[in-house]
Amino acid sequence: MRSLKELNRFISEQRAKHRLSELPLKHIRVIDLSTVVAAPFAATLLGDMGAEVIKIENPSMPDALRAWGVIREKGIQPFWSVIGRNKYPVTLNLKSQEGKQIFEKLIEITDVLIENMRPGILDKLGFDSDTLLELNPGLIIGKISGYGQTGPYSHRPGFGTLAEGYSGYTYLNAQPEGVPINPPMALADYIAGLHLAFALLIALRGQKRGHAGGQVIDVSLYEPLFGLLGPDFLSYYLTGEIPQPKGNELSYTAPRNSYKTRDGKWVALSCSAQKPFERLMQCIGHPEMIKDPRFSTNESRIQPQNRKILNQVISQWIGNHDARDVLEICDRLDITVGPIASMKDIDEDRHYTERGSIIEIEDPLTGIALKMPNLAFRMLGTPGQIRFPGLPHGSANMAIYGELLGYSTEQIEALREKNVI
Repeated sequence: MRSLKELNRFISEQRAKHRLSELPLKHIRVIDLSTVVAAPFAATLLGDMGAEVIKIENPSMPDALRAWGVIREKGIQPFWSVIGRNKYPVTLNLKSQEGKQIFEKLIEITDVLIENMRPGILDKLGFDSDTLLELNPGLIIGKISGYGQTGPYSHRPGFGTLAEGYSGYTYLNAQPEGVPINPPMALADYIAGLHLAFALLIALRGQKRGHAGGQVIDVSLYEPLFGLLGPDFLSYYLTGEIPQPKGNELSYTAPRNSYKTRDGKWVALSCSAQKPFERLMQCIGHPEMIKDPRFSTNESRIQPQNRKILNQVISQWIGNHDARDVLEICDRLDITVGPIASMKDIDEDRHYTERGSIIEIEDPLTGIALKMPNLAFRMLGTPGQIRFPGLPHGSANMAIYGELLGYSTEQIEALREKNVI
């Protein structure tokens, strides 16, 4: 376990390396004033590409994400290690006068502020958007809330689970006549965070820190996910028919489903395009279905009775083979079937390993080697990098307040004693 002094040295070294790096966003400074997943994920993505992300937390109330799924015997916070990566955590009490003054100093030298407080809360602290833009006319303010900054529900607290339900996603995510199922992950949060990161990058094109290009970006939790369901909504609008859950199938393509193999594993299949469908029918011993009017086009295959027959013949063939054989045969014949992988399967999969989809990085506090997903895209000319996992609460106070703002060690200690930081 590293001491606080060693941790401070590690953070200082990381900031020095960052300044010398070729990361594409290294000249961009971000204040992450948000908590949990959605807005913090937007800051994470910018940090991956080199932005200097200063994560502000309450001195007495750390981000709730730090308490999710903690592996206590190892002293690791998995959610924080991943979402808090590439960020410099500082503590700051925005209700104190000195805390407000420190915040103003940070705002003046920052490009992006990300926050996800309920609409109006930051205003009550004395930092409404107009005030922030007066302090820094080049400040881009990214806001994520449950229902957006406007509208009759804007005052409501927002959580991803509620957004998934409100967006129409949960209604459709069920077996026919089954219970609607929420995703086993913070889906609405991650998608909202992606949209905010995208919007911030657009805004940064016309921005100059401290001078011009400042604006407010308003992202709700439900709208990005609703946007992905746009065709379903348009279909309802044009026909009056409410799209219904299809389980693992899709209303507009067939065959597309999950099938159990002889050895008890599962594979995912999507062969709605005509050529893959024809190869599949040849493979499973039903070439006659290729020209059968009930199955000869996708439009005919999606009819309920025809779907049922398709699923029966595909299930029978897959159910008579082990997963390895199904995958090998389909791969050889260029049929679009793939494994439904567990986390163990992923950890042992050679494609994940050889492509670099997973990285191993040392936790700077405990020294434990951590494995986590690598960046989700490759840029050969300006690649990003996961430089370190999430750091302990307030561990960057000395680096940010001392090195960046110029406070002395004595001043920082005094601020800590007064619970300002």
